[in-house]
Amino acid sequence: MTFEKSSLGFVHIYTGEGKGKTSAGMGLVIRALGRGLKVKIIQLFKRDTGEQFFFENSGVKYLQFKPLHPYFKNYDQTQIESLKEEFLEFWTESLKDIDEYDLILIDELGPGLNWMIIPESLVFDLIENKPKNTELIFTGRDFPESVKERADYVSEIKKIKHPYDKGIFAREGIEY
Repeated sequence: MTFEKSSLGFVHIYTGEGKGKTSAGMGLVIRALGRGLKVKIIQLFKRDTGEQFFFENSGVKYLQFKPLHPYFKNYDQTQIESLKEEFLEFWTESLKDIDEYDLILIDELGPGLNWMIIPESLVFDLIENKPKNTELIFTGRDFPESVKERADYVSEIKKIKHPYDKGIFAREGIEY
């Protein structure tokens, strides 16, 4: 069997309940940077992460959407609608220069879809209208099947065990 070098951009999803979805996406970012590709990272709902501090100081285009509270447990419907509007502005601004990048990582897209802050139609439109050679990497748990069906790679990371199960919270430099 002979493999041809491809310049087509594909869509990847790293999902599941296990640890390592963001790490897998960031690993692909590092590989792309090592090969001279132009990369943009869009991280949703997280703040003060190790990767944030690294990439902000490295010259890689790194953006965050970090609303006041990332899990919206105490938001009323008016606050949710406001958050959706805020997100739509962020999304539009973040992706206006998509054709300048070889690879774009959107971290924690799955939860945003699950929480219905991000309309599936935005993701469908991104996948269908992305530049032909741009690779898209999506991470997060709870991706709807409709999005997974449109991806070229879908990897599920399964949790076997995790220190959180013993009451140990996320550790700086390891989980964030």
